[in-house]
Amino acid sequence: MLYRKGQLIGWGDSDVKDLIDAANAAVINEETKTRKLTYDEYFKIIIHDWFEIFVNEGITEKAIKHLNQRIQHVRFHHVLKYSENGLPYWRYIADSNSMMSDPELQSAYGITHLLSTGALKNLKRCGLDDCRKFFIGRSNVRWCSKSCGSLFRVRQKRKRDRD
Repeated sequence: MLYRKGQLIGWGDSDVKDLIDAANAAVINEETKTRKLTYDEYFKIIIHDWFEIFVNEGITEKAIKHLNQRIQHVRFHHVLKYSENGLPYWRYIADSNSMMSDPELQSAYGITHLLSTGALKNLKRCGLDDCRKFFIGRSNVRWCSKSCGSLFRVRQKRKRDRD
């Protein structure tokens, strides 16, 4: 999710997958806590940390206040676009010049935009302790994939059989 200088940045629901992939690819260990991180590594860790907050605490007023403080200096442009029903509408799109060298600002902008569209309302963490990946799912879904759900059920059955 790196952008060239001068490019306009618009986020949409399809970008949720990219942010989830970034959060799930974040590597957080002792080495990453002590060395200088690349822009991409830092971006992924920030997204991961925000998702942790949303999954554990929900989308709180405190989180929204922090996001608003973080993005208050982003420059926006009006762009006239066509909606799905064929009518034109105004859309605010961020100017990448104000975010180019700051992964915290870029991640806050992306998350803020996706929160405002409701794209993150079903954000969850996989219930399998070995996995713990983030995913978007219905309220009754506990695992990020069928294989994680199957593995969980097999482990539960083996545990019951031992007892």
